Amino acid sequence: MSQIILKFLFLSIYLLSNEQKLSKDFILEEKKIQNREITIETNITGVTQAYDQYDIKAPIDGEIISLNCELLDVVKKSQNIVKMASGDLGALLKTVKTEKEKKEILKRWDGMFRYTYISSPYDGIVTKINYKNGQFVNRGETILTISKKMRVIAKNTDKLYITPQTGLNAIINTLTGRYKLTLISFTKENTEGYYRMFFDFDEIPSIKVGEKISAKMLLVKKTSTRVVPNEDIIEQNGKKYLLIEILPGVISEKETEIESFGFNYLKIKKKEGK
Repeated sequence: MSQIILKFLFLSIYLLSNEQKLSKDFILEEKKIQNREITIETNITGVTQAYDQYDIKAPIDGEIISLNCELLDVVKKSQNIVKMASGDLGALLKTVKTEKEKKEILKRWDGMFRYTYISSPYDGIVTKINYKNGQFVNRGETILTISKKMRVIAKNTDKLYITPQTGLNAIINTLTGRYKLTLISFTKENTEGYYRMFFDFDEIPSIKVGEKISAKMLLVKKTSTRVVPNEDIIEQNGKKYLLIEILPGVISEKETEIESFGFNYLKIKKKEGK
């Protein structure tokens, strides 16, 4: 009952001492506090977004022989994604008129010219490509842009009765794999119990940017805790009360020492027909 504020204030004693007044319209039912597992999950839906970008720049003046990736492709660290030829070979290739001539020149001069291979320094997603195969690039110009991270901007579809906490996890099951998300931040929506949440993927997934996803987020899991039904809680002025059993200690004419609390409580029930 970690989320329930128990306020006793001898309310149970008062009600028991006035049982005759209660009996006109209400009855008291004794119930037991349960000790069991409690799990709270919620469904979320959202859209994937790439961020934390870095640019892949040309290390030399030269021609792009091949781009080994396409827009929105997932690339891995150390994967060769661009093959460039030096300026001399690039100038020679500009003299050819057909793709067949180009292949013949590359074959004939293989080993005579140095190729430069550019690999990705991180796992990431290709979010922008500025050049195509066969185009000349000056040293320092950006060939393509890669985002190191992917996140999901999501909302919960089920109303929450507790506030989410950063660090919570959600799981996405797709045809390409099972992915884990971590809640980084959140803001309240206008409707009570609903939130706009920002999740980071723990690893770059094989999911396209802008794809709509559904996931399940685990908020709480306790293997052994005390719980009661919400309908048995009495709410008054924004506080929550439970008419719980007390184990008395010293008793005087006007006061009773509360030595401890038991595992039974009273539920106030309205008589049928009242």
